[in-house]
Amino acid sequence: MNEIIREPGQWRDHWTNFSFNEFKCSCCNRVEIASDLIDLLQQAREVLGKLIINSAYRCGSHNQAVSNTGEHGPHTTGFAVDIHVSNSQHRKQLIDFFSPKVSGLGIAKTFIHIDLLDKHNGFEIRPNAWLY
Repeated sequence: MNEIIREPGQWRDHWTNFSFNEFKCSCCNRVEIASDLIDLLQQAREVLGKLIINSAYRCGSHNQAVSNTGEHGPHTTGFAVDIHVSNSQHRKQLIDFFSPKVSGLGIAKTFIHIDLLDKHNGFEIRPNAWLY
């Protein structure tokens, strides 16, 4: 069951390779992250090894400052993260793992964006993939 995690006490024992703090907004330190997304990331770490989260939850004002998606972009929902990419082989591994499992996939030189958004979250254009 998908739940939005907001407090450290909601953290689950099987998310052994992550910390609550990895998902904080760098602006306000708030966390709002979907448990299904963390489950998927934990599964990826078990298969692929260490993953570095570049950006997870962002409050509206922080998202507006760093993204062209404004105050209501994917990261403001708790259903999106950006994962650091080390090199082209690593990027391919991440794409191969996540592409059949996510509804949004953004590919950049130094990170990939994944999300689990759909029309119920206000994102009609899903599934979707794009380049930065």
